[in-house]
Parts: sequence; C-alpha cells; structure tokens
Amino acid sequence: MSSVNLIAFGTFGNPNGFTQTFFAGTPVEIKTLDIRGAVLIYPNSKLYSLRKEYKDGFYIITYTIYTYAKEPTSAREGSFIGSSIMFTDEIAEENITVRCLNEFHSNLISRNVQNDTLTVNHSENFSIGKPADFDKINFNLKKIDIFDSVQSTNRQLMVYCETNPSALQIILKKAVDLLNVYDTIYFTESSDIAKFVHQKNIFQFVQKDGFENEIKKLNDERKRKIQETVTEFENEKIKWENSRKQNGEDFKSKIERNKELHLANGRKIEESEKNLEKLNEVYYAFSQKIDEFLNQLKTADSLMLNNITQSYKADKNTFLDNIRNLGIPELDSVSQPRSVREREIPVYSSSYYNNSGRKEKETEQSNIFKTATVILSVFLLAAVSGLAWFQFFKEPEKQIVYKEQEPEVTTEPVSELIVSALNPKPNSEAEFLILNEMNRKLTTDLKIDSVTGFVFKANPQSVEKYYKYQKKDYSKQLFENNKESFKISGTDTIYTGDLKFIPIFK
Repeated sequence: MSSVNLIAFGTFGNPNGFTQTFFAGTPVEIKTLDIRGAVLIYPNSKLYSLRKEYKDGFYIITYTIYTYAKEPTSAREGSFIGSSIMFTDEIAEENITVRCLNEFHSNLISRNVQNDTLTVNHSENFSIGKPADFDKINFNLKKIDIFDSVQSTNRQLMVYCETNPSALQIILKKAVDLLNVYDTIYFTESSDIAKFVHQKNIFQFVQKDGFENEIKKLNDERKRKIQETVTEFENEKIKWENSRKQNGEDFKSKIERNKELHLANGRKIEESEKNLEKLNEVYYAFSQKIDEFLNQLKTADSLMLNNITQSYKADKNTFLDNIRNLGIPELDSVSQPRSVREREIPVYSSSYYNNSGRKEKETEQSNIFKTATVILSVFLLAAVSGLAWFQFFKEPEKQIVYKEQEPEVTTEPVSELIVSALNPKPNSEAEFLILNEMNRKLTTDLKIDSVTGFVFKANPQSVEKYYKYQKKDYSKQLFENNKESFKISGTDTIYTGDLKFIPIFK
C-alpha cells in the first residue's frame, strides 16, 4: 500500500452525483468524502478537514479541502469540489502537507472550474497537476503512534477558527492527537458555514477556545488514567508485598515444622533400629524356651504336662507383650503433614494381601515361633487326648471336647476347643505382627461388631473371604477366644483391651 495518495472529488449532478478518484498512489477502498446534507459550502468559502480511519491493520489519515463549485447541470446550493492528501501509517510535517494540499487544489480549480462551475461531469475526467514538492513528501514522513484505540468513535467536531496556512498548520498539528476522540475534525473561518453547522447541530461545534479546551480535556483524561494506573499498580505492589510476607511466614512455619518432624523422625528411626535388635533377642529367647519345653515333653507325665502348658502360656504372653511394646513408630510426613487420629484403623496395601494364602504359608515355614507353636500344640493336643482316653474310656471316634478349668491353661487351636458354627471352621490364628498392629490401632469402648469389621478389613484373605456372610457367628467365636478383651454392658459386648487370639482359616 502506497504511503501517500492524491484524491480529487466533487458533486456533478445527474447522472453521476458525487464521485472521488485517486490520482496518485494505490487506490484504496475508503469512506466517501461526501459532506452533502451535513455541511453547506458557500461561494468564496473554504472548509478543511482531518479524518482518521483504520483499515487492514493501518491507520489512514486524510487531509482535505472543500470549496464551492456549481454542478454542470444545475444551480443547486451546497455543491463543491475538493482535494485530499491521504497518508497510510505515516504522516508528513503539517507545513508541507498544507502547502501541497493548497497547491494541488488550486491546480484542480484552475483546470476544471470556470465561473464557479465544474467543467467535467465525473472526477475521473479531472485534469490535475501534482504539487511541486509532492515527491519530496516521502522523505519527511513520521510514524503514526499517538492513537489509543483502533475503534471508531463516530463523532465529528467543527472548529470555527483562522485557516490561513500559518494558523492552519499549527492547529492541525494539535488536532491529530484529538483524533483519539473524534473521527473527523472540520475547520473553517467562514461565518456562513459555521452558522449553518451550529444551527444544524449535526456536529459538535466549538470556536478556537473550545478547541483548546478539547485538547486540555484529552490531556486531563490521559493524566487521570495514568494516575489511576499508578494507584492501581501501587495497590497491587502493596497487595503482593503483603502476600509475600504472609507466604514467607507460612514458609517459615512449614520449614520449622519440617525441621521438628525431621528431628522427631530421626529419633523414631533410631528407636526403631534399637527395637529391631531387641526384637531379634525376644524372638531368639522365646525360641530357646520352646526348645526347652520340647525337651521336657519328651519325658513328661500328665502332671508335668499341665505345668509345662502353664509355663508356655505365661512365657508366650510375656513374649507377645514384648513384641507389642517393640512396634515400629510411624514416621510423620514432611511434604504433606496431616493430623492423624489416635489409634486410627490401618489400611493395608493390596499387595500385602495378594496371594496371602501362599505368603502366610511361606511365613509360617520361615517363622520359628509359628513352627514351634504348631509343634507344641500338636504335642499338647495328643497328650490331652491320651489322658482323656485313659481316664474316661471314651470311644475313639467321638470328638473330645476339653472342658477348660482355667482360661490360662486352655490349649489354643480353636477348632478343638469350641464347637464352632462357622463354616469352614477356623484352623489357625492371625500372625502376631498383624495382631499387634490391630491392638495398637483399636480404641476401647468399641462394640464387638465394629471390632469384627476391623478384623475383616485387616485380614481380607484369611477371615473376610470365608466369613463375610457369617459376621454374627464370627463375633461369637471372637468373643469366646478373647473373653478377657470384652465386657458385657446391657445388650452390648464392648471391647476393653488387647485381643489375644484372632481365629482365621487358611
């Protein structure tokens, strides 16, 4: 797109009416320069205008002059001839623009108007002459960078002022900035044109002082917006400074908390390492005790059997208490600290219980305590059965139910001691580590149904899998195996302390 264009136009009556034609530069589709109906041009008068458009990403500024000229075929009032210099994205200094515009228009009139009447019937037929300095304009252009918005305001202003070249170039220089408020600004020193526009009241009308006031209002509005933005930025700065302080305090608090947790976790890890050593010692000591009991059972009679059983039970309870007291402390989270409820029910990972039947069997084989317990239980069961046979001469096919004399000497395999309604009958007990963890997490005053539900959740493969539809019967079985861990309160059975035996099936 050419930066500088020359345009000539006029009103020609029937049949062409108003037409405008580009005579220099690349023709561009722009708004018409026709002012009929809004402004009346009188003989011996001039009207200048400054117009802004935005097209295809560029600002277009057009400087225009209108003078009186009759149409070729009528004597209608208000007809005119005009000339324009159009700039795209850049403009020239106002003195050069005014000089070239007046020269171009004088040539246009001298070649196409006689006795105030147009001699052609269309702008295409105009004979024109370029201004002498027109080609120099391209060397004196300046970027248009004063507009705040590309939006059209649809507002026009008429200024009644001097329009001689010296005065006009000064006022045009100021008026370019005012195109932020108005799309077109007209200038005239003709009192007739000014009176017509003022009476018509289509455009806003001001005199020279009013024009200066419009400039002042624009500058004041810009100052107001700047101050408003300054205040907004200052408030924003205060807001973010307060945010920085608050976030800083939060960070410091979290850092201090994390330091405390780090120290606490260090102590817990150190305690756990010590407990690991003690754990091995406790296991080893109890394993040695079982070996002693096994040696004693090889030569035991019925009296010794009872003493051995009581000693084993006492040592086992001591062993379990020692293991329970050596639990591994849970570490506090540093990255996501949270408050943990006291004795919260543990949630075991699914991987812990995957293929639990196989894993429980492997654990049983590798666990000295479990192996020894099973062996001892077999010996005790055989001994009790033998004594019962010789004392009561019972038929061997009939089931022997050993009637417990004291809870402490009751042998543990639940399938032999209690006639259970559960199907299948429990044939083992939960490992002491799981038992210990459950006791650590359970809270007192729970109803037995809640305790049973917890046992199911903690033992999905060995309890819940087989007894999820026998919860009531399992609760009875759990109570029979742990009477010292419950109390009867009205119609409720209430949990009071650590469970000793969790029946399972595997």
